Parts: sequence; structure tokens; C-alpha cells
Amino acid sequence: MDQRFQKDEYVFYASGGICKILDIQVSPLDGMPADQTYYIMQSIHDKSGVIYVPASNETIYMRRLLDREGAEALLSGIREVEPIIEPNGKVLRTKYLDAMHTHEPIEWVRIIKTANRRKNEFPNRIQRLSEGERDLVARAKSFLYAELALAFEITEKEMAERIESYFEDAI
Repeated sequence: MDQRFQKDEYVFYASGGICKILDIQVSPLDGMPADQTYYIMQSIHDKSGVIYVPASNETIYMRRLLDREGAEALLSGIREVEPIIEPNGKVLRTKYLDAMHTHEPIEWVRIIKTANRRKNEFPNRIQRLSEGERDLVARAKSFLYAELALAFEITEKEMAERIESYFEDAI
């Protein structure tokens, strides 16, 4: 059985976010190819379903999460991450989507810093961020906080409280 990940490992899966690999089985359900090994996963944010991903499929984006050392390096480098500077809302949305599609924590930081900069730039505007922008920022925060919380072995709420000071100091 050749696979990149192990049972009980947490991974980032492009279609499901952060998932825990519950098991690794050959043909876990009727109708699946008898010679195919699957990761059986569950999203940490949606426990209602199970995800089956072929272990040999290289086109499906999955990656290991940051370990503690990688998480510490990311946090210590937040100040150096440049926000996206784009006055055109439609172009900015495309840049946000491109950043999200990298599935990389550094890009989630970039999105959050961009939104924080935009909010601080126009403190008197009633609605500073569009609904779409707020949704993308919320997804970026959710992914980032969950991944870092797992690396530091704390809750997502504790991570959110801890990391907000990094973003406030870095604007």
C-alpha cells in the first residue's frame, strides 16, 4: 500500500479544508475499484459526512499541515507579509480567489492583512468590505486558525485570540 499520508494524520484537502484521515482502506465501498486504496477522511468543521479520496491520485490537492516549527515561523513572519494592494473591487476579488486556491497559510495571512488594511483605511465607511470579501476573509481565518491551532495543540478560539495581536501589530 503506497500512500503519502497516514491514519490519524491531519491534512489540508482542497475540497474539504482541514481533514483528519480516519482510515486507509482498499475499496471501502461496494462499486469502488477492488485495487484502489482510499483515504477515508472527515472535515474538522463538518462532522456530518465522510470523504473518500483515492490515495494514488496526484491531481487531487492534499498537503500536510504545518508542524509547530512551521507555525512559529509563519507567525514570526507575519509582519513581512505584504497585503494585496488593488483599488478595483472585482480585480481584488480575483486576487483573493487566486490566493485561496494556493491552499497555503501564507496566502491566508495575506488576505486577512489586506482586509484589515482596507478596514483601517476607511474607518468612517459604514460598510468597508463587501459580503464576498467578508466571506473569503472568514474562510481564510477559519483555515489559518484551525491549522495553527492543531500545530500548537490549542483550541481554534485560543488561536484566534493569540493571532489577532499579530495582525494588529503588523498593519
